[in-house]
Amino acid sequence: MTMSPRVAWGLMAIAVVSGAAADRVPVRAPIMAGGYRVVAADFHTHSSYWSDGAQTPMGLVLAAERQQLDAIAITGHNQVSDAKVGRWFSALVGGPTVLVGQEMLGVDHHVIAVGTEHMIDLPTVDAQVAEVHRQGGVAIAAHPMVEFWPGFSDAAKAQLDGAEICHPLVYGNPKAMPAFEQFRAGQNFAAIGSSDFHGLGRIGQCRTYVFAADATAPAILDAIRARRTVVYGPGGKTYGDPALAALIADRPELRAIATVDPPASVLDWLSRLSAMIGLVGLVSRRTTAR
Repeated sequence: MTMSPRVAWGLMAIAVVSGAAADRVPVRAPIMAGGYRVVAADFHTHSSYWSDGAQTPMGLVLAAERQQLDAIAITGHNQVSDAKVGRWFSALVGGPTVLVGQEMLGVDHHVIAVGTEHMIDLPTVDAQVAEVHRQGGVAIAAHPMVEFWPGFSDAAKAQLDGAEICHPLVYGNPKAMPAFEQFRAGQNFAAIGSSDFHGLGRIGQCRTYVFAADATAPAILDAIRARRTVVYGPGGKTYGDPALAALIADRPELRAIATVDPPASVLDWLSRLSAMIGLVGLVSRRTTAR
């Protein structure tokens, strides 16, 4: 039994409409400091269509909004399709800025691409970073535990735009923070905080404060390239540009990790369920047609 395209697209439409109405929160006034827009961002998240997250791209956008994130990068494992769906949905409902990206997986390295449009499938960090830059994006070392160091030659590290210095691992693995700090030592990386959100934990648990001209994707990417970021680690320890950190030193609420997500509403669950059913129907229809 196959689902008609009309029904499948109808379910996808229900997902969009109900998702747009679900769990919307009041828009927070922009944070300004030193002439910059301070953008709260999470540059490492996963959703469920073609990657291995537990929420749809639409649900991810809504969760980011609830956590008062101004921007997220959706970074599927070796694919960019989820991010493009999330970007479309967020633009439709007036949600946070969504940057397209991917997490490039290697045996001895993981690299996050942010601000790219096309999937990158290259074997080495040097080649990956070069292609990220060719596409106009930025390259970030993901959770650089010791086991992920071998793929990063000195030359490759010198080409990176950023490295994660705060990741949920630092709250449960005593080896994580020393490894991240040692990887960063002596390098000119933008400090990056990311949640690596897959559906458990909280999106934005670790986040990056980006000092950008505005909250658009090009401005955020430019700020990362210029290393205009601040990240708060465990105990409120500050990483990034000290002068920029001083500009928001009187905002202690920014040091807190993400709050507990409010329970998802019926509409939010309807969004997730109908989106998945609709997608399965469309895939099934195309498979049958072959």
